[in-house]
Amino acid sequence: MAETGDPPPAKGRAASHGLRVVRRAIEKAAPLPGMDHVRMPFGFEMREDGLWRLARKQEETDMRLCGQLEVLAESRPETGDEWGLLLRWRDRDGAAHQWLMPRRMLAGEAVAMREKLSSCGLFVATAEHARRALVQFLAEVSTERRVRTVPRCGWHGQPPRVYVLPDAVLGTLPEGERLYLDLDPVPTIFRTAGTLEGWQREVAALCVGNSRLLFAVSAAFAAPLLPLLGEEGGGINLRGESSKGKTTIIDVAASVWGAPSKTGPDAFVRPWRATANAIEWVAQSHNHALLPMDELGQADPREIGETLYMLANGAGKERARAGGGTRPKATWSTLVLSSSEESAAALAQQAGKRLKAGQEVRLLDIPAVVERGHGAFEALHTEATKAETGADFARRLREGTLRHHGHAIRAFLAWLTGKLAENPDFIARALHEPARAWERRNVPPGADGQVLRAARRFALLAVAGELASKAKVTGWPAGAADAAAAAVFRDWLAERGGIGAREDQHLFAALRRFIVLHGAARFETARDPATLQGGEDFGAQVEPPLAEGARVIQRAGWRWEEAGPDGVRSWVYGIDPEVFAAEVCAPLGLGELDAAKRLARAGLIRTAREGAETRYRVRMPWRAPGAGRPRLIVVEPKLLAETGAD
Repeated sequence: MAETGDPPPAKGRAASHGLRVVRRAIEKAAPLPGMDHVRMPFGFEMREDGLWRLARKQEETDMRLCGQLEVLAESRPETGDEWGLLLRWRDRDGAAHQWLMPRRMLAGEAVAMREKLSSCGLFVATAEHARRALVQFLAEVSTERRVRTVPRCGWHGQPPRVYVLPDAVLGTLPEGERLYLDLDPVPTIFRTAGTLEGWQREVAALCVGNSRLLFAVSAAFAAPLLPLLGEEGGGINLRGESSKGKTTIIDVAASVWGAPSKTGPDAFVRPWRATANAIEWVAQSHNHALLPMDELGQADPREIGETLYMLANGAGKERARAGGGTRPKATWSTLVLSSSEESAAALAQQAGKRLKAGQEVRLLDIPAVVERGHGAFEALHTEATKAETGADFARRLREGTLRHHGHAIRAFLAWLTGKLAENPDFIARALHEPARAWERRNVPPGADGQVLRAARRFALLAVAGELASKAKVTGWPAGAADAAAAAVFRDWLAERGGIGAREDQHLFAALRRFIVLHGAARFETARDPATLQGGEDFGAQVEPPLAEGARVIQRAGWRWEEAGPDGVRSWVYGIDPEVFAAEVCAPLGLGELDAAKRLARAGLIRTAREGAETRYRVRMPWRAPGAGRPRLIVVEPKLLAETGAD
């Protein structure tokens, strides 16, 4: 046996060292203050200068793995299987960073995990054994604390109880559960500056008396109401010539949520010039929020129709996983507020595309310029001693939005979540009923379903603006938002051309255009046999030479004169049904029968009854040389009289 003080044998020394390592691990593995809830894995220690791996052998030394890293909680999603860790640390400048790290990132070499920590200013050791030890620590560390993760901003809970922003959760869940946004990268667009009072004074107050400004700001408050009412997404496009105030209106609406346009990558206003994939991510980051987009003309005209469908329907494309199956599809619900010099339909036509009526109603085209106004503004709120132009007024609004933004929506959502918690009937009483009442007051009787669908959006904006005023967020007088929505709705109906279906309007215009464009060049002129043979009976079965004039190439039908009830003679055009189907209906995506029924309902073509059946192909009144009495689509003169084309 060795004497006292002699070193133990080599094997004994190793065993003694092992005991000391265990003792150190037990004594020193206590977490830092504020991390008492964390169960540290054996052999790791969190010190003031970072995370250390304790030496396991006598010849080893303790190894620093990374800077100080706090484990705040373990995270799990509302649905699915994406568990993770909520981590927090400070970078080299002392700025705090927080990250929801998915545990799946620890598989394999965990390169993405180290890249994220390093890029956000945390020291991460690069030695191979240090990298493996850091992965081991993050895989084994645990805590009883839990947070629920949500994949996007907006409403969460059943029914909607809380509104999640990247830096705040407005409202409380009954069980007291904490929610965190799990979106990488986290949107940085929900910025604030100035004060709510400053925004009310320098921005909202100047909207009063200006229908387009009131309407656009109401749209900003309406966006989070879409899911509460179960309404589909969609948008508003302010159309008008350049330098009339459209961008200013977009900026004023955006200031409810964040910074105006041209303030860098964190501006709340987004460009239309982007790929479909980029727009998907943008829409997801604006979930249950306003999506202001400036200058629709920058979008690819070939993709405008599909993009409008995608934004309104709230779903991205299905995409495959590398290992098989499909990835979770991006989803959202948003309200788009756009501006352009031309309508979406006109822009699509530049690429040889035609917007369908369903696409047009998803992005309602609103005239931005007001009559007898200053561009897009009716009231400039000038002092009596100071002359001011529309450009000066727009500059004042721009300066106000730069100084004050982002506070109005937080105040509104805080008020709204409180009302939802207090009264389960709040949605029906404060949203549904006023919206239906607005529609009854403003929608003309007999309006087509497309008009009714658009009117629901106008009604939503009217109610949203009034609610924001009731919540003391805008400072507007009662009824201002309601009246502005009604004025804009009337202007939209006038621009649209009435309360009928948009497909009908396209069809009527296409048929007029076809007849005016081709006229005598493709319609052979015919005469009444009675007038050609000295007053013979109209029904005489003769075949005189009815055609006259220049030779007709690629004949589309016949035309003849008839006297109307007032004695005025007008041309009547009879189109061959096959020409009608191929050259008038097909470009619109309509079938011959569907188009004929629409025209007949409007009284623009003649019909005939054969027993109980209605015929839309009517026989020509007289025989045509070589054609007998063909059945034609006979167009009433009033189709052309409506445009003065006759």
